[in-house]
Amino acid sequence: MEGLQHILLAFDGSKQSIVALETAKYLTKISNAKLTVAFVHDPSTELNGRTLEKDTNTNLHYTSTHIGIPVSSQIAHNNDLQERNLDQIIDKAKYHLSSVNANYRVLVGKPAEELIDYADGKNVDLIIVGNRGINKVKQFVMGSVSKKVLDQANCPVMVVK
Repeated sequence: MEGLQHILLAFDGSKQSIVALETAKYLTKISNAKLTVAFVHDPSTELNGRTLEKDTNTNLHYTSTHIGIPVSSQIAHNNDLQERNLDQIIDKAKYHLSSVNANYRVLVGKPAEELIDYADGKNVDLIIVGNRGINKVKQFVMGSVSKKVLDQANCPVMVVK
């Protein structure tokens, strides 16, 4: 990849994104490119005081409500949890990239759109994303972030399995 100057890595802390991170680390080292690690927070996963959560043991998504707790307390609690989760994700990336000089960005919005907009605005030469391997039904209904980025980005995209 001659002339590679700026790599954007989409990172969410998942196993697939760690594999993508290792690829980005390798390419950064051999090309001496700038590396930006982006985590995208999608606020649409928060629904009227309810939080869409993921059970990492079962891969099931569910909503939880905190009955009897004032909404303002729920929001503060959810914000604290999200901030701690974000810190853990960024710390995980920093741990794996300790030998590489990288920048870290938190983007807010729909993941594919935010990654593409960031790449366009920052002259990114390559976007690297992990492949979540979502099932066909889910992909048909909502599409995958990696597919959307692959289809819509204005620069090369590498999807790492």
